[in-house]
Amino acid sequence: MVWHVACITREAVMATLHGLITMSGDTCIRATAPRSFEASGCAASDLPAWVADAVAEGATLGSCSVAADGVSGRDLEVAAERAFAQALVQLGGAPTRVWCFTPRITDPDQDGLDRYMRMNIGRAAAYSGRIDPMTPPAGTGVGHAGSDLVVHAIRLQGDSRSIENPRQRPAWQYSARFGPCPPPFARATAVGPWVLASGTAAVVGETSMYPGDAHAQWIETMRNLESLATAAGLPGPWGSMTAYVSSGHVHDRLVAALPSGALGTMERIIIAPLCREELLVEIEGAWHG
Repeated sequence: MVWHVACITREAVMATLHGLITMSGDTCIRATAPRSFEASGCAASDLPAWVADAVAEGATLGSCSVAADGVSGRDLEVAAERAFAQALVQLGGAPTRVWCFTPRITDPDQDGLDRYMRMNIGRAAAYSGRIDPMTPPAGTGVGHAGSDLVVHAIRLQGDSRSIENPRQRPAWQYSARFGPCPPPFARATAVGPWVLASGTAAVVGETSMYPGDAHAQWIETMRNLESLATAAGLPGPWGSMTAYVSSGHVHDRLVAALPSGALGTMERIIIAPLCREELLVEIEGAWHG
């Protein structure tokens, strides 16, 4: 098994992230071509630009990549557990937010499970004993075009508060429809002046809405983000947003809609498969008071 452990310095994160941003009207979009996303394992290129600001305020980053494209079954669970555990060790404490990029995320695996479900088993195992299962960190778990399972985690200074969305069932309480281990993440986490939204999709309760309809899913996702902002007590919209979309067609449609349809600041639109095949759009956000 191949390991790539990254300890990214504050200076490297800030220099790289600020160099990747361009402005377009009122919308800030990462200067990336519309191609399938491949996580590099480097936090400075994989993560949104607000991370640089958080690191400047004293946040800690941890990253780990492990070869996973040809790994399946229990071996995939173990790989995910070790990747998450290694990233958390680098933080020196509980994470505020975590990202995981899994190759071939919805491909079938053994025993009727898919690869996302296997990853969740490993993630939960890594969190066990380190994180209160009732107040997990915020998280994003999507696919990517690479062959490594890539985990990035950030720990902000201060006490954290988990926030749930009244329109959605807490992910860590999902039914067995979504695997033997529900995904352990909160809909958002608040620490000091920061509120960080998890990857949010067109899910109401625990059910995917409008399968195959990108426009309807976009609207439903925005409703969920608005509801989450209200639950968090935000005085305004999300200040930094990243959208993950399932295809180039969806990407082009959303870019065209941004001037009138964006909530807050849309920094990046990334082509990446999501954790359920029927979902086409997932959006994460950050707010700084």
